[in-house]
Amino acid sequence: MNQRLLILCAVLAGWTLAGGHANAEVTRATLRDVSLAILELYNAEDGIGLYTRVSEALAAKVSTEALAERLSDCRQRFGSLQRLSLPVASTGTAALFAAYFETGARDMYLEIDLDGAIRLLTFAGQGETCALIGP
Repeated sequence: MNQRLLILCAVLAGWTLAGGHANAEVTRATLRDVSLAILELYNAEDGIGLYTRVSEALAAKVSTEALAERLSDCRQRFGSLQRLSLPVASTGTAALFAAYFETGARDMYLEIDLDGAIRLLTFAGQGETCALIGP
């Protein structure tokens, strides 16, 4: 668990140094709502739907096709996403969730902007990482 918190802190620090910032108005409930949308879109293999949830800054850097390919790759390696925990740890606009896939449990790192758009979405664990969305 301590390693997970260190990774989450490193992600937050990196984003803050790159110009990101946390907002007290983004709540754990907001992060949870976005995570539930991710669960649905991931299992539907809906790359276009996931793309509509990406922050404007990142949408300019990645195409719908590239995101759909990443999503397909994650699904092939990890299988379906059966459920997500409540946020295990959260700080402002970022949270760590336990993600339960067909192939086992992994961590899901999620960061959103002030409008609830996704700035970072990565699954990691068991020696594998799948970075769907990131700076």
